[in-house]
Amino acid sequence: MIALIATDLDGTFLGADKLPSAENTEAMFAAADAGVHVVFATGRPYRWLTVLDPFRPIHPTLLASNGVVSVNAATGKVLHDLYMTPQTVAGIVCDVRQALPHALFCTEEATQWFSEEGFDRWQISGPPDGEGQIESFLGDDHRIVKLLVRTFGFPSDELFQIVKPIVGDRGTVSLSATMTDSLVEIAGRGVSKGSALKQVCDDLGIDPADAAAFGDMPNDLTMLETVGHPYIVSGAHPVLRDRGFAIIGNHDESAVGRKVRALLD
Repeated sequence: MIALIATDLDGTFLGADKLPSAENTEAMFAAADAGVHVVFATGRPYRWLTVLDPFRPIHPTLLASNGVVSVNAATGKVLHDLYMTPQTVAGIVCDVRQALPHALFCTEEATQWFSEEGFDRWQISGPPDGEGQIESFLGDDHRIVKLLVRTFGFPSDELFQIVKPIVGDRGTVSLSATMTDSLVEIAGRGVSKGSALKQVCDDLGIDPADAAAFGDMPNDLTMLETVGHPYIVSGAHPVLRDRGFAIIGNHDESAVGRKVRALLD
């Protein structure tokens, strides 16, 4: 019997319209009714998770910013925020700037964010809590849970290959979206969806072997490797497809919901 179900959001649980389908929603409520704990694990910051408000009655755990922030969905209370020291972030910014002079930066905290002008050039995130040279938001009064690096003109996979060795063991570099305007995310050392999910399992007394997880991007890899029942959608990144995970179908056709129902039978 599956005791816990964890799923990524964009490209996995959410459809192309960025909303959960009725079938996916009903499946998660059915899982909760069967005593299965539900976890939503996403690269999105907590402030972008209002799409999950309808799930509050089933008391899921929210793992935001790739597991850096964990939230009690029923109350909205931030349970943990695994922040990086300002000195570490400043050092990474300096080194990345040397390699990529035109890179732009953004810092995420548990409930607010700060960016350099032009970082969100499509203006899809709403106004930041502060805008300017990112170094001005690296003081001791800022609990930075994630540093984002953005460049324009080459893909995210290429940016990832440049930034990862620069960061080294100072943090965890992740790739959560494939786009022409490249974006990579940096969290604290050893922090990932997998480590956060393992902590949830420990807290609940659940063996990860009895958990299922769903994903589509490289930032889901540690989570998929943590559980006994890993699944990916048909549009998953080659990094995941090459691992041989079971493919469940298209994210825009409620593949997660259908598989959850099958696991409950």
